[in-house]
Amino acid sequence: MEYKIAIEELLRRVVTVEAENPTLAVYEVEEEYNLTRHVLSENDFIGVDIVLAPEDKEAQEYLNNGTFRSFVERRFSIHSADFPLIDKVRFVFGSMDNAIYEFSKRASKPSSEEKEVWLLYRCDAWLSTASMELVAPFSSKEAVTDYLAGNRKRFRLTQWDLDFFRENNQTQRGGANYIVFSHSLDPAPEPQPADTDDAFYKKPFRYGTTVLTRYELENLSCPFCTKDTDDEAMRKIVRRMHRKINGRINGNAGETPDVEAIRLEEMDEAAAHFNVPYYEDLQE
Repeated sequence: MEYKIAIEELLRRVVTVEAENPTLAVYEVEEEYNLTRHVLSENDFIGVDIVLAPEDKEAQEYLNNGTFRSFVERRFSIHSADFPLIDKVRFVFGSMDNAIYEFSKRASKPSSEEKEVWLLYRCDAWLSTASMELVAPFSSKEAVTDYLAGNRKRFRLTQWDLDFFRENNQTQRGGANYIVFSHSLDPAPEPQPADTDDAFYKKPFRYGTTVLTRYELENLSCPFCTKDTDDEAMRKIVRRMHRKINGRINGNAGETPDVEAIRLEEMDEAAAHFNVPYYEDLQE
């Protein structure tokens, strides 16, 4: 039988750059890289993976198999506490600079505005929704942790269980488990997309063959709020879009790419990269 095997080499080089913040530092190095000021070579080689490629027919069959997906999700849940923090950062936020931006944005909000309730549930070994039974509401994650620590004998929790809970908001045991969720109290009305019927939102920005307007960003399925996005930021977004789109289209040798789908994906990625906020993330 024929199999598709992927050979993936990893090159890595750390460069130093002066900038006002991590996001701008990343952008500066990205621009230098695109100008070929940083050309990685065999001297930057740090590892190689030789694995069954996701494009392989058999791999695709397993990826589309619901039982296999459930197996992977359970194993991921069990071992997620063992992942290094930097790997979790990359998985959740994509990069360290994105994580720092999101953390700073959250930390800048006055604590008095963050009214939350934490709900602790008891559930089965698989953490299934149908098995969840409310234990009690709490005012903070610390209060939940203190409650479990104070009842560790009653709930038969080990120190490992408590440490795992602090890290993952849940226990992972063979019998009964405990999991906590936070919910906002008295949430503000969700911000609505702007009235995009004027010249500011319909002003075109062009780089090469790629054209973009704020109107398009405001009308994606998950819309961005562009009222504070100045012209220079829009020019950076369209430049990044153009490079990424061309890279993906040119890399699809022998296949007919879905250009519109690629354009929408790179539009979303580029706007998020330059920290244009989604409406759903805004807080009144």
